[in-house]
Amino acid sequence: MYSRQELFLGKKAQVKINKSKIAIIGIGALGTIAVELLARAGIGELILIDRDCIEISNLHRQTLFTHVDISKPKVIAAKEALSKINPNIKISAHFTSLDNENIGLVKPDIILDCTDNLETRFLINDYSKKNNIPFIYASAIKDKGYIYNILPEKPCLKCILKESITNETCETAGVLNTITSIVASLQVNDATKILLDKNPEKD
Repeated sequence: MYSRQELFLGKKAQVKINKSKIAIIGIGALGTIAVELLARAGIGELILIDRDCIEISNLHRQTLFTHVDISKPKVIAAKEALSKINPNIKISAHFTSLDNENIGLVKPDIILDCTDNLETRFLINDYSKKNNIPFIYASAIKDKGYIYNILPEKPCLKCILKESITNETCETAGVLNTITSIVASLQVNDATKILLDKNPEKD
């Protein structure tokens, strides 16, 4: 299944990918793109966390979902879709809000922040710094996107983001499905580099 990817990365790198664990917080516009790419790449274990159910307005950019999924919890629908794409990986789905009580669920090699609120992002930031877990912040609004790699030896999210960069949301300001796809793809690309001990800010 991974032959074309392995041809470029090499067998050792593919084995490392297959043994890796990634947590994706938020299974929306960014999260659905990210988890599908990770599943197809062969990440050994995916931890999905989201509190929302699918609405019709999600479908233009949340690519794992279809009309038959409306009203289902996002994590459940995502797990079903991903299991069909790659039955060889382990997927755990948590239909809940991430908070101080349950953040212990998150014990991966990397955390992908695909959320839409600053409170959860700062919670992830504090947890990842305390436990030396790399995490990748990402956001998208209108036709703009942002990515920042939070690594153990680098400045944290609070160092660069004292407050929300905008009060707008996808619900109030809108968003293009092209920008969410681009941002999530870049986020996964950086995650792969980090897993393989490459500098995500180069190449």
